[in-house]
Amino acid sequence: MIGRTNAVSKPGVELSLVVSVTSGAAVTATKGSKTVNGTAAGGSCVLSLPEAGTWSVKATLNGQTSDTKNVSVVDSYAVALTFFSATITVNVDSGASVTLKKGGTTIATKTSNGTAVFTVTETGAYTVTATKNGQTTSGSVNVVSGTTSYSLTLSFVSSTLNNNEWSVIKSVSDAGQGANYWSIGDRKAVTLNGTMSKLSLSNFTTYAFIIGFNHNASVEGSNRIHFQIGKTALSGGTDVCLVNGYSDDSDFYMNTSNTNSGGWSSSYMRTKILGTSLSSYSGTFIGVLPAALRAVLKPVTKYTNNTGNSTSASAVTATTDYAFLLSEYEVFGSISYANSNESSKQAQYAYYSAGNSKIKYNHSATSTAVIWGLRSPNASDSSSFVIVNTGGTVTSSTASYSSGVAPGFCV
Repeated sequence: MIGRTNAVSKPGVELSLVVSVTSGAAVTATKGSKTVNGTAAGGSCVLSLPEAGTWSVKATLNGQTSDTKNVSVVDSYAVALTFFSATITVNVDSGASVTLKKGGTTIATKTSNGTAVFTVTETGAYTVTATKNGQTTSGSVNVVSGTTSYSLTLSFVSSTLNNNEWSVIKSVSDAGQGANYWSIGDRKAVTLNGTMSKLSLSNFTTYAFIIGFNHNASVEGSNRIHFQIGKTALSGGTDVCLVNGYSDDSDFYMNTSNTNSGGWSSSYMRTKILGTSLSSYSGTFIGVLPAALRAVLKPVTKYTNNTGNSTSASAVTATTDYAFLLSEYEVFGSISYANSNESSKQAQYAYYSAGNSKIKYNHSATSTAVIWGLRSPNASDSSSFVIVNTGGTVTSSTASYSSGVAPGFCV
């Protein structure tokens, strides 16, 4: 109990110390070799002191010790003692069994009704583990204050990728545990809405699929799950890319004219079609993604020939991307048209090294195979970028040719 009460005197007692503290607490006042004890009732304990001076006062209750107060007593005096008490609220599925531990010692186990609330009596690092239907999830809370309420949200992870929210997928990725739950090629539904340059999408559902776990992490960044768009179904189906036609009205091209100058970095595809920002994305691929996915996109460092018509190693430089086209080497594991130095900074994606098809079809005409673009400029000319043709083999095409778009992204 916190608060000061008025000092009181008892008849026949020269000095009284009134201690405000939780009922039932054992109160001790010491001064040198002298000790006075009492038990709190009704929220206070009155100790009769044999002499004036500085007394050290503390209380114990259920194995817990309160704070200690040093009081200088020259007349009857009142002091308040408090026990350390912090609350940890765990937000987790109803019915989950939630266990709180500190240093391997179990403090308490409760069943969640949507939350499980624990009271702890000391500072330190606490571990919370929740189990339900054979699934387990855990987290930690560092308690540093007895006057603070702490909150922890735990989510169960399904081994079926599509059953997880994007926020859960991110938490698994953050822990570098993606490959322990899911496999290369696993899919999650993504519903696209809005306008991506000149392509209008209204509740168009495709399936993003995993192409790599911590792919090329030493260069591109660790704790990332790499995805690509798209598939037509949760299982089976067809590999598709987004297509905006091949007429003058379409604009899914790398550049507005036949040049690869500036490479991937300054290309129209990167800056106008896919987008480079999580704060300004209207009219881009990033903008048509559902908000829950956009909220968990992670930046990835991609190296590409950003000069254009060059075979020099110095032409291969870094960009930071939230959405990207794959490179020639990332798809094929070899280089026929791109700057060969790209391979020193890239790695073939596990999905493609496993031998999966490189043929993709029109998202709106799924029986029609289409060319899909890659971000690698052709190193031996100034007008083209590398593409994957309708048979799934590599070639190149002029920069202003509109092709299918199969963006990658990381969570």
